Amino acid sequence: MIALQGKAAAVDRAQVEPPGGYILGAEFRLPMRVYYEDTDAGGIVYHANYLKFAERARTEMLRVVGVNQTNIRKDYDLLFAVRSCTVEYLRPAMLDDGIEVRTRVTRIGGASVEILQDVWRDDGCLAKLTVRIACLNSSGQRPMRMPQAVQAALKRFESETMATSVGGS
Repeated sequence: MIALQGKAAAVDRAQVEPPGGYILGAEFRLPMRVYYEDTDAGGIVYHANYLKFAERARTEMLRVVGVNQTNIRKDYDLLFAVRSCTVEYLRPAMLDDGIEVRTRVTRIGGASVEILQDVWRDDGCLAKLTVRIACLNSSGQRPMRMPQAVQAALKRFESETMATSVGGS
């Protein structure tokens, strides 16, 4: 909690606590709720919003191991960009559902990382995403090697045994 002393206290936005999430084995899990803004007129989550859920989970996964995307841009001139994403929709999430995004790293390359993400509700898996992330320098947006510190942080979530590909082997 931030103590106010006569004036509004300055808050470092990057240091504000994340909305939650926890590590289980080599997997990061981020619980969230489906809000009205996430759904279509029928109360079903709009397909593109699964990408937003996954992005939030990847960001919080990095944050929980000390990798802040604002800081790596300043310190290393590095940013992450989605190179490709495949989504398999299995069942719909609905308004007010409690869901959980489960995230794990399947491959760390010199300038890229592959991440598998599943969106779950208590009755099973709703969607599976395979996301390939490229590391780019923010000034020229050209590929660049991932710093060792970032690679080491991501290795915390690396798990080949949990890997399943979408749509095949």
